[in-house]
Amino acid sequence: MKCPKHLVFLLLYVCFSLPISTSLAQSNGYEMLFDGNSVEKWRSKQSSSFPEKGWKVADGQLFLDSKGGGDIITREKFSDFELVFEFNLTAGANSGIKYFVDTIYNEKTGKMMVNGPEYQIIDDFNYPGIKEDPNGLSSTAAAYLFYPPKNKTLRPHGEWNTGKIVARGNKVTHWLNGKKVVTYQRGSKDFLSKKQENKFKDDARYGELEAGHILLTDHGDKVYFRNIKIKKL
Repeated sequence: MKCPKHLVFLLLYVCFSLPISTSLAQSNGYEMLFDGNSVEKWRSKQSSSFPEKGWKVADGQLFLDSKGGGDIITREKFSDFELVFEFNLTAGANSGIKYFVDTIYNEKTGKMMVNGPEYQIIDDFNYPGIKEDPNGLSSTAAAYLFYPPKNKTLRPHGEWNTGKIVARGNKVTHWLNGKKVVTYQRGSKDFLSKKQENKFKDDARYGELEAGHILLTDHGDKVYFRNIKIKKL
């Protein structure tokens, strides 16, 4: 007995709408950093434990539920990798994913900080200053303050987007919903020239570390994440 076409389409829709299973991700060479339940692979940027407040897991999603949680980072460091994640913005929200994150030194202030390059995640359609420049250096999928995205398609808040960061050697690419939107070389002449023009100019080795943590930012806004997975290259 043949299955009616409308049932086939319904099954396909359901399958592709559900979060990716841990076993499927692992079979493709990925390690789940967040599988919809456990945050054991994450910790506070400031301590060895996961924040007791701020961050919450519900319905297979990881999100900032209230202020004060602080940035969270992976317990492990990564060098060459492919990071894939899904995100769903709320209206006017601002967030981001940083990589090659570790302790670096500010040559002007003498202070140490935990930081690294950022894949910007923000509501391009509603965030003040961004909605007027939705493809600028601070828009979604940009290498924050360094390289703007090109030819991107961002779905509005309330809808899921898929991001990807690929780092191999010094070459980094940002992807959004299946399209490559940013390509750059960490530590290149062009990269260092752009660094001198932004707020990271005094941060020694910013973006030039050989390995580092993955970081989810706490900007006080609610952005939902799911299916965060990484493959070592």
